[in-house]
Amino acid sequence: MPTSTEIINAFIGAWKIAQRDPSALSHFDFSADAFWRSFAAFIFATPFYLVFISAEWRMIGEADIVVTNSLLGYTTIELLSYAAFWVLYPLSMVFICRRLNLTHQFAPYIIVFNWSSVLVAVLLAPPYVLYSFGIATIETAAFLILLVFVTALLYHWQIAVTAFRTTSATAAGIVAFEVGLGFLINMVASSFLGVGPQ
Repeated sequence: MPTSTEIINAFIGAWKIAQRDPSALSHFDFSADAFWRSFAAFIFATPFYLVFISAEWRMIGEADIVVTNSLLGYTTIELLSYAAFWVLYPLSMVFICRRLNLTHQFAPYIIVFNWSSVLVAVLLAPPYVLYSFGIATIETAAFLILLVFVTALLYHWQIAVTAFRTTSATAAGIVAFEVGLGFLINMVASSFLGVGPQ
């Protein structure tokens, strides 16, 4: 497990990337062991995803969409999808980096990407929380979630540019691949969820 100092520094670095601070990468530990420790970010982000799943379950009910699974089944499948992305994305990026001649920056990119996922989860939380407490309507929450999603994509683009030290176009392609993989995983998960109109 990473030390508290490593965690705090990683979060500072993730925030500074969002600010386009040139010193952002200096806050990360890029050692071989730090690569594996960065996957501990999964643990920190999971509570936020449980909040998202709970709110989405209510949204589905309000939108009159039928899910053949119970809340427990829905939660299990969604968490498995979440875990699948954490496994499949780094594995896929091994081949993407080889194709783009970015292998030398693969580990730093994954380290930054993993820790930044917690920051993205924090940014996504407010719309779901506002909806859960009845402060925001489903329409308002959906609009805010879309705004944060677009912001997250721009942030991931900045991470790719910074960590890979690559061009804007290459970074955009990496983000497009990330979105495509996430969409594919969600499609598979939906087939197990049995989602459909009422």
